[in-house]
Amino acid sequence: MAYWRMQLHPDDAGGALGHSVESLAAGYIGLDFAIDVGDLNGVTWDQLPEKQKPYRAFAHEMAVGDQVLVIVHHFPFALATVAGEYNYIRNRAPELGVWFRHFRKVEGVMYYGDYKTNARDWTKTTMTDTICPLRDESSISYQLIEEWLQFRAPELAVVDR
Repeated sequence: MAYWRMQLHPDDAGGALGHSVESLAAGYIGLDFAIDVGDLNGVTWDQLPEKQKPYRAFAHEMAVGDQVLVIVHHFPFALATVAGEYNYIRNRAPELGVWFRHFRKVEGVMYYGDYKTNARDWTKTTMTDTICPLRDESSISYQLIEEWLQFRAPELAVVDR
């Protein structure tokens, strides 16, 4: 199981919370590109826009069972368990409740405001990229996921969407 950080909104800071709520309520996490690059399973690193090369990991590194820390406005928003393989749809499907073409099913979504009920105690975690695998076990985000999972482990086994 690996840990990830991710933002779930298009280039729309004013709608970040709304997009995150809608995506997680629909049971999905995802991302997209300014120009459609196609299915990430058929695209090489060199074919991706420079700033969006790390998006390829969403299809090739992320795995079922991984934990994704969803960040909104530099604060933790939710923690979700990846429950499905990478999917790509050529045309966005608003009926899914998502704005992106590259997506994965998630389950066991837990909200940070339910874990830390006093917003003054929230951990700020600056995030300027869209997706990032967490490899440094000493990072704030990695430690936050570890702490949260230890605290909520019994519920994680029970909560299933």
